Amino acid sequence: MLFNVKKTVAAATASTLLATGAFAGSHALSGDLVIFSDMSNPAPRAVMEGMIDRFGAMHPNLNIDLTVIDRENMKTQILNFTSANAPDLTNWYAANRMIPFVDAGLFEDVSDLWAEDEFVNNLASTKGALTLDGKQWGIPYSYYQWGVYYREDIFNELGLTEPTTWAEEKANCGKIVASGRACYTIGTKYLWTAGGWF
Repeated sequence: MLFNVKKTVAAATASTLLATGAFAGSHALSGDLVIFSDMSNPAPRAVMEGMIDRFGAMHPNLNIDLTVIDRENMKTQILNFTSANAPDLTNWYAANRMIPFVDAGLFEDVSDLWAEDEFVNNLASTKGALTLDGKQWGIPYSYYQWGVYYREDIFNELGLTEPTTWAEEKANCGKIVASGRACYTIGTKYLWTAGGWF
């Protein structure tokens, strides 16, 4: 998710427009735009750099400075955004990971962009993860699924079918629990994965 680090209205406006080409042609931007990104893996970094190159070509008077920071270092670096050297734009995690930065006043409210047809028609499924107190604080540039896997042998034993609705999922879980089993488990030693469920 892309987030505007609170600095100036002009920088915030410029940085939000980077997230989608829909707005790029209608604004003449100039000045400096500083971006911090933790997209250090080759494929995501190439996508980010390509997006910045295309946006820069649309706005030749805009100087875009991208700093790529290793993902683990970014977790520390972002804590320094209260300093005078904070970027105009950064990518960060949605939902519970954005709350401290919203509460500290470091991310800009970008709800006005979410009223645009481009967002309504294409990004509605991600809006909830970027909403806090009825306002949107970021713009998705990528997202991934949180998969739910099931044991076919248990489904066969209990006569269950793969659910296609939440009601069917709850009904299946009721039958699984009634058989003396837990409905869900997370097979990992890392606590962060539990965040995907809440």
